Amino acid sequence: MAEITAARINNLQSRIELILGNGAGQNGYGQSLSSAQVSNAADVITAEDLNLIYADVLKARVHQVGPGDLSVAQVVQNLNVIAEDESFFVDDSGVTSADPEGAKKGLSDFESLMSTIEADKAIVDSSQATLEPAISTVRSSTWNGLIYHEFIATFSSADERRHFFNTGGEIRITSSNSSSGTPKGLDWAQLCSSTGTIRFSANTTISTAGGGTSIGNYNLTSNYQNVYNKVGSGVGSGIYAANTYTVKVRSDFETRIIFRIEFNDLAVDNVIDNNVDGILRSTIQHYRATGDVAAIAPTYFNSVTLS
Repeated sequence: MAEITAARINNLQSRIELILGNGAGQNGYGQSLSSAQVSNAADVITAEDLNLIYADVLKARVHQVGPGDLSVAQVVQNLNVIAEDESFFVDDSGVTSADPEGAKKGLSDFESLMSTIEADKAIVDSSQATLEPAISTVRSSTWNGLIYHEFIATFSSADERRHFFNTGGEIRITSSNSSSGTPKGLDWAQLCSSTGTIRFSANTTISTAGGGTSIGNYNLTSNYQNVYNKVGSGVGSGIYAANTYTVKVRSDFETRIIFRIEFNDLAVDNVIDNNVDGILRSTIQHYRATGDVAAIAPTYFNSVTLS
């Protein structure tokens, strides 16, 4: 049986701290840890050392996949022998016996699970997150040409922003045009419906209805970038098929993200250009980690409303 050293568990603790703790860049959930680096004169680890790692590993893995049976288990202090692959029991008389969960208590088991946690760091289980309202704007008067909704999501710090997206956070955008009675208004109702829910996340912006870009939080610049675009199909009348819905995003400070949602009303022939009727809505929500791993949501402000 290989000796399990303090250096070995310190490496494991560093890995879970990078994922679960403050981290850096695209690593870090921003949570407090139970474990810490150990300094053992005998250069060997104890059951308590490993169990503190277990608590942190459990928190990170439940965040990713939800509650369930882990591939590791807690060790029993003053009974389990810490082993490379499989732990066993030794009583006060020195008598050894098998541990039914011994195959889950080897340090290699923890290291293997840690590799999986690192690979799945961007995943959040639906049981560990909540969809919450953020901000919205409505226009009930007719309109024409280009109108847009601009809002700002603000975090209290750059780390808070990182942690929101690293824990699987998303800012979600939906639009609708209801109560319309004209071909052009109905075209806009269909176009808004066809955009689905647009999900802005760490590295992508993807619609539930299809389409999007590989631009997310970590890909922003100070200039607007088109992260989503949808052109109307002219379902009410072919002359309105040029209507365009676009989402643009930029970041002017490390704590702020600015979204611009454009409703560009055009006519194919550039001649017939009636006003758009209906009740136009732009609705913003966010999807936030709210389990044992919890992220802080940004605050929102409408800098330009549809009205």
